[in-house]
Amino acid sequence: MTGEAATDTIAVAEIGGTSVKVGFAADGAPLEFARTYSTCELRQGAPVARLARLLRHAAGDAGLAIQRVVATVPGFIGRDFDTVVHTANIPELNGIRLASELARELSAPVRLERDVVLQLLGEAAAGAVRGEREVLAVYFGTGIGAAYLGEGGIFRGGGWALEIGHMPVLESGGRHESPSRIEAYASGVTLVELASAHAIEVKDLFLAARQSPQLGKALDDVVWRQAATVAGAIVLFSPRTLLLGGGVVGMKGYPRDLLERRIVGYLPHSGLIHALDTRWASLGWQAAIHGAIHLGTDKTSHPTPQAAVPG
Repeated sequence: MTGEAATDTIAVAEIGGTSVKVGFAADGAPLEFARTYSTCELRQGAPVARLARLLRHAAGDAGLAIQRVVATVPGFIGRDFDTVVHTANIPELNGIRLASELARELSAPVRLERDVVLQLLGEAAAGAVRGEREVLAVYFGTGIGAAYLGEGGIFRGGGWALEIGHMPVLESGGRHESPSRIEAYASGVTLVELASAHAIEVKDLFLAARQSPQLGKALDDVVWRQAATVAGAIVLFSPRTLLLGGGVVGMKGYPRDLLERRIVGYLPHSGLIHALDTRWASLGWQAAIHGAIHLGTDKTSHPTPQAAVPG
């Protein structure tokens, strides 16, 4: 399909701490085509212009014309759903009105969204939690993100709800002026540090732990902390369904069954208040495409108008 043949083409840019994935939907259907670029491309100055260049490059390879854009960031978005308030892994974007500036660069309307929200909407539209409501999604990637889909749509709180990777952690030893964040102990960044310390490729960490008691103990602690993070969110939202995803839990050898058991063990009365329906994200990257298609439909509408092309 070419850009000229499609009546509605959405370019989806999923900006992560490690990579920027670009894919497309045409006339309400996801396309198989995708391109992946290093996030380092955005860390060299002029990140909006560089992002626009990546989108144009991917569109050119796909033979598509960009008619509108949905972009995600792994961090805090302002209540205007335009300003990147804070993203720890890509500080070059902090303070930028990403939707407005990218719309100006591309001469196309842009919508900005949290990455986990898009993933959850996609899985609810066509994946592991299709048709479900009262779903809590927790994703472990370079950072840790979460979203909640209730009967009234995506829960927004005061604007940036469920940035749970930033929950403070007080270690034993007393009060700290600046508490650590749970991401420092239970995210992909943690695994990169462990891999470096043990001279192992990140992708092989959980497999290598079988031969290294020291590494196994460190990874076991990561899983404990991940379970506690998820359980804390469950206590707050009491979801009917828990959706788990992200690159970390998708690694070879990752102990999914152990994580599930520990989550239940952390819950009040061992989870007997109601049965916890745990599911694992199934669409991978395509969830973001499905999410972009369904963003703004039904009760999941964006709380503010999309950033339009400046006139």
